[in-house]
Amino acid sequence: MTTVEPIAGTSNGFHFNHSLWTTTGENAFVDTSKPNKLSELGSHWLAGLVEHAPGMTAFCNPTINCYRRIGQPFAPSFADWSCHGRLETFRLKVENGDNVYIESRLPTSACNPYLVVICTIAAGLDGVKRKLPLPQAFTKTCHLPTDLESALQVLEADTVLTEAMGAKLVEYFAHSKRTYELKPFADFGKLTETEQFNKEKEFYFLNA
Repeated sequence: MTTVEPIAGTSNGFHFNHSLWTTTGENAFVDTSKPNKLSELGSHWLAGLVEHAPGMTAFCNPTINCYRRIGQPFAPSFADWSCHGRLETFRLKVENGDNVYIESRLPTSACNPYLVVICTIAAGLDGVKRKLPLPQAFTKTCHLPTDLESALQVLEADTVLTEAMGAKLVEYFAHSKRTYELKPFADFGKLTETEQFNKEKEFYFLNA
C-alpha cells in the first residue's frame, strides 16, 4: 500500500535507478564533453522517458491508493526531469566522478518491478530510435495522470508502449484493474475523505 496514512508527504516510492552499459563494460550514458556528462544516447533515452511518462504511470502506479502520492511534496507531478532535483519525476545523477545514471521516481511501492523495467526500457528505446530531443530541465507542461482510470486511458492511447509491452498484456492489465479495483470503488465519490481512505486500507492492506 503506497499511502498508509492520509498525511501529505508520507507515501512510499519505489525509485528505479538505472544506466546503460556497453559490451566492453563502459557506461553508455557518459560523455564528459557534454553538459552534465550525459551522452547523446543518454539524452535521447531520457527524452523517451519524459515522452512516455504519462503512459508509464499506470504500470508504475497500479492501484487507486497510489494516486494519493502523485502531486504530493517531493513526489512526481509532471513528465519532467532535472539534474539532481528533488521534485522532478526523472533525476539525472552524476556521482563519483563520471558515474552517470537516471533515477525514475515515478514508481510506487505497490508496483510490479518487472513491469516497471519493461516499460522503462520501451520508453527509453523509443527515445533512442527516434532521436527525441531532451526538453529543457524543469519543464512542467505535461501533467501526469492523477487517478487510475485516467492513467489506464493514457496507457491504452500510447501505441509505442502498447506495442512494446504487448497489446494483450495491456488489455488484460486494464481489464483487471477496471473489473477488480475500479468497479468495487464505484461509489468512491460519495464517501468522505476519511471513508475513502478507510476503504482503501481495508481493500489494499487488511485484505492483502
